[in-house]
Amino acid sequence: MIKDELSNLFKLQEIEDRCELLKQTLKSHPDLKRLCKLKKDVSETQEQLQDKNKRIHFLENELRQAEQIIDKYYTTAKQAEERIYGGEVTTVKELKILEQKRNSAQLKVEEYEEKALEIMEELDYLQANLPKNEEMANKKKKEYNEKRLKTRREIDRIKNELTMIIKQKQQLETGISSELLDKYHRIRRFKRDPVALVSDGKCNGCMMDVSVMIALEVERHESLIYCENCGRILV
Repeated sequence: MIKDELSNLFKLQEIEDRCELLKQTLKSHPDLKRLCKLKKDVSETQEQLQDKNKRIHFLENELRQAEQIIDKYYTTAKQAEERIYGGEVTTVKELKILEQKRNSAQLKVEEYEEKALEIMEELDYLQANLPKNEEMANKKKKEYNEKRLKTRREIDRIKNELTMIIKQKQQLETGISSELLDKYHRIRRFKRDPVALVSDGKCNGCMMDVSVMIALEVERHESLIYCENCGRILV
């Protein structure tokens, strides 16, 4: 009967509208954008933490090298000092050479001691802030994992509803003639809702008045009736 087919057609339209809404929600779900931002924050925080750890490792190596150089030049200066005052130097020329060697070594010691001090200051700062940086990175990672789980559940819920709706849509289509379905889909290419209810003498699609004769024909359900204004199928 045309009445049952039109009823199924209107339900099909409601289901397709819901289907489109769910698909759009999946495509532009607000939590997905927030999740992407969180993931980016986590990645940036992890990279910063890795960079700081690399910097700490580099500075520790630099400090060890500086300390080795300091020891080397300190030993050189000490040996030159011992020879200067040890009584074994017999010429002025040799004494001047030793004094230059000692002074040069002492300057190197001072230079690398200053460098080592700068390294230690930066190391102290980085190592003091490292626990706080690690805590921040772990906090953001935890927040991201919790948000991802929550969003995954929400997405799965939407997908499950979408699967169920698609099955309902397929079942409804079996109760509608192919000719009526073709007409429905042709109108849907131009209008979002091809089927409209007649309520209070108006087409709910375009909200324009329909004639009394058209309204009576719609109530009889003896044939397919279209809105004279918008061309929608009236039910």
